Amino acid sequence: MNSARTTKDLCIDQNDSGYRYSIEPFLLAHFSTLAPGHKVLDVGTGCGIIPLLMIFREPKLEITGIEIQDSAAEIAKKNVSKNQMPVKIIKGNFLDMDSNPPPEQFDLIVSNPPYRKINSGRTNPDPEKAIARHELKLNMQGLLDKAKALLKKDGHIILTYPPIRLLETMRELEKRRLFPSRIRFIHGHKNAEAKIFLVDAIKEKKCDLIVDSPLYVYNRDGSYTMEMQQIYDSFNCVDGTHHLWEK
Repeated sequence: MNSARTTKDLCIDQNDSGYRYSIEPFLLAHFSTLAPGHKVLDVGTGCGIIPLLMIFREPKLEITGIEIQDSAAEIAKKNVSKNQMPVKIIKGNFLDMDSNPPPEQFDLIVSNPPYRKINSGRTNPDPEKAIARHELKLNMQGLLDKAKALLKKDGHIILTYPPIRLLETMRELEKRRLFPSRIRFIHGHKNAEAKIFLVDAIKEKKCDLIVDSPLYVYNRDGSYTMEMQQIYDSFNCVDGTHHLWEK
């Protein structure tokens, strides 16, 4: 296990060999609109990085992370305990969540889900990485069906996917009356195609779609752009992460 101090006074452990978080948790936590008292669910929480970053931003959240992989869930629980953060970690399958918590419970559901469909590309031989990268345990349709049931009316769902799945994502969201309200494309640098996009959709509330300006992560010399550095700085980030879009 590797211990990395990613934010001031916040210490987060990860597995050395299994799936390791990259830039997406910082982007998702920064992209989300958080308010005191909001109930938040992070689906596929891994080591608990997203809930910890969100609590760092808004200490009065009621936030839960659910993780299907036993080893990752145990690390998440240890991270929460070590940092003395008010985060609940559930070890289990998101699709099996029924009456605990009850339907229409959450103001916000956030997820950095598996990017790749089954039979698309090489499946990693490491089981943890395979589940994190391919839709072996949770596909987009299952994620959205369950999320809709658990979201309050006017609640938000925030996701990240690669651009190749943009049309599918928008179609599947709207099919469930989860209406996209905001989207942002993330590029490695100014001359590169987008690597991922972030999308925020609202349950049962149609609205105009706002397309944020693109975010460029790196300058030509490999240093972070001013905006990317400001995102890390908003979490008092010391080192950031250079593991970009590992999935």
